[in-house]
Amino acid sequence: MRAAQGNRGPGCIAAAAACALCAAAVPAHAAGVPAAPAPAASAAVSTLSTVTVQGISYGGNAVQLPSTAQVLDRRTLTEGKAQVNLSESLNEVPGLVANNRQDYAQDMQISLRGFGADAPFGVQDVYMTLDGIPLTMPDGQGQSQLIDLPTIGAIKVIKGPFAALYGNAAGGVIQAYTRDAPQQPSLSVGTWFGAWNSRQTTLVGGGTSGAWSGLVGLTDFRTDGWRAHSSATRRQFNGTLHWSPHADDRFSLVLNALNQDALDPGGLTRAELQSNPRQVDPAMLAFDTRKSVRNRQAGVVWEHRFDADNTLRMSVYDGTRSITQYLPFTGSFGTSAGGVVDLADHFGGVTGAYSHRTALAGRPLTLAAGVDYGRENEYRKGYVNDHGVTGTLRNDQYNTVDNLAQYVQAHWTLGPRWSVSGGVRHDQVRFDSANAADTPFQPGSTGAASYGSTDPVVGVLYRLDARTQVYADYGHGFVTPTFYQLAYRPGGAPGLNFALQPMHLRNTEIGLRSNLGAVRLQAAVYAVSTDNQIIVASSSGGRTTYANAGKTWRQGLELDLDAALPAHLSTHLAYSLIDVHFNGGPNNGNTLPGVPRQQLYAGLTWRPPMDGAALQGFYTTLSALVRSRVYVDAANSDAAAGYALLDWAAGVAQRRGPWRLDEFVRVDNLLDRNVVAAVVVADTNGRYFEPAPGRNAIVGVQLTRTF
Repeated sequence: MRAAQGNRGPGCIAAAAACALCAAAVPAHAAGVPAAPAPAASAAVSTLSTVTVQGISYGGNAVQLPSTAQVLDRRTLTEGKAQVNLSESLNEVPGLVANNRQDYAQDMQISLRGFGADAPFGVQDVYMTLDGIPLTMPDGQGQSQLIDLPTIGAIKVIKGPFAALYGNAAGGVIQAYTRDAPQQPSLSVGTWFGAWNSRQTTLVGGGTSGAWSGLVGLTDFRTDGWRAHSSATRRQFNGTLHWSPHADDRFSLVLNALNQDALDPGGLTRAELQSNPRQVDPAMLAFDTRKSVRNRQAGVVWEHRFDADNTLRMSVYDGTRSITQYLPFTGSFGTSAGGVVDLADHFGGVTGAYSHRTALAGRPLTLAAGVDYGRENEYRKGYVNDHGVTGTLRNDQYNTVDNLAQYVQAHWTLGPRWSVSGGVRHDQVRFDSANAADTPFQPGSTGAASYGSTDPVVGVLYRLDARTQVYADYGHGFVTPTFYQLAYRPGGAPGLNFALQPMHLRNTEIGLRSNLGAVRLQAAVYAVSTDNQIIVASSSGGRTTYANAGKTWRQGLELDLDAALPAHLSTHLAYSLIDVHFNGGPNNGNTLPGVPRQQLYAGLTWRPPMDGAALQGFYTTLSALVRSRVYVDAANSDAAAGYALLDWAAGVAQRRGPWRLDEFVRVDNLLDRNVVAAVVVADTNGRYFEPAPGRNAIVGVQLTRTF
């Protein structure tokens, strides 16, 4: 702990950014801001949709690292899908669980190898970026709805020890990339309609002219919601603009914006779930629970090649976010911080990355080093919830967090078959909290904390032949509490919960990847020991407290298979098995809540050849998602039952000159099963269960004009 310091305003972001950019002028890394996936990685088999990445990028130089990573290409993300939620596609990655809560006020519930499984909203313990610009704040909290799927070309998922080189939130990495601008200017308009008055309309346009290229998209999503009190609207903008004045320089501008308003239906007790899964607790209606989010973010990236062996990549970003949430209680009692949470955030940062290729003992060596700096200023207020109307001020805080990190990496090719990779990263994350003079609960509610960690990673890769590799890696990782996890103290006392300590990971992985043309296979086994595991201590109506629960131990197996079959069929299988349990303490031997022991995705696609230009691109896909039960708390007192869901989609396209028309139909939960989509971990009132809808369908079209 350290003493609280004076308030630092948003202007400090610019000053600190300038300092960090100067520091980045010395040799800097590429792990925090890697290049987009190499085109060759996605071209193995044209009929296969999920791409197995043969390595991770160091700056502009792609090398084959001993790490588990996969890419979901544009076809996987969009074909026959609503393109609203990441849960539509991310479950096709083994070890990754993405739950659609049917509650847009709380975002997707996303976890990687069990990290982030108990997040009450948003994404924690997993680092996220969009076009190299962080979507994860310096405290480790991110928002997945900022990724606008209709404009996305690929998503890369990185698991295992090498994820620690991206810094705080070392449970894994999810990187999204806006699709490339077309060579010929084009404009697309698409729409789909579904049950509960759900619909989405998109407008995407872009093109290339000389040294300039760009793509922009607008998305409008609306739904009345399957459950009562669950309607939502979401409007998004995502755009990129690139300028390459010559072969050695590329400048990129990345802009995105989000407006979302959603009612919050909350969870259900088991009795309520069995009685009527579409209902909500009366308190949610009485206090009109809801959330509004406004997010604006901009980033500039400069990539420079000095020569074939030296590259530099630098970026600067800035943004604002506001959140207003109405909870299902007044918040007027005792030392409560209120039943209306009002957040106004200003965030920004810089990254600098330098990579150099040379030789050591006559063997190729790639070196990379760098610096990251990020800062968030949070203005947090709390008011009485007067049955859906903002009442008296109860809390007025100014919180800040910043993260300064330095890192180095190396990749050494020892021979035709052997290579070794490694790196070390140091993070220093500092939190400050101070109350305004007029706050009702100023005494005892200020404070500060500083968390630091130096985390090494090393791995070895061996090539059995030109198509098959095996690898082994080991590393440490670092996950600090997020502002949300610090927000409330157990027992209701005011102020941030600075007694909460960061998690430290020791991560081991052994893997194999093979590309045989018609068959691609990736397999991995891993083991992770975690100190100071952060768990939900209690959760009631959106107010969640956290505590450290000692050690956890997780071990798992992941298999990913793509195969081209006879008769124009192809299949994709993704299986994960994980055992994650507490090792010591009051929950010794219990399973970590929110984590299914097994998950299987299986998809079968038929894509016959189509003669003639009028009718092209027909496909039909039958897919299944099977998941085992999920415990609702650390005591394992109850669990959501496992399930198996079957989905179906089909589509076709017609071309006529510069015009293209695409149509599709999709049916989810084809067998009309009653299942629980997600759980609210450790809910004090036993409202653990967030149900999923029965059988439902959408029908969509998209019209594209090339100029």
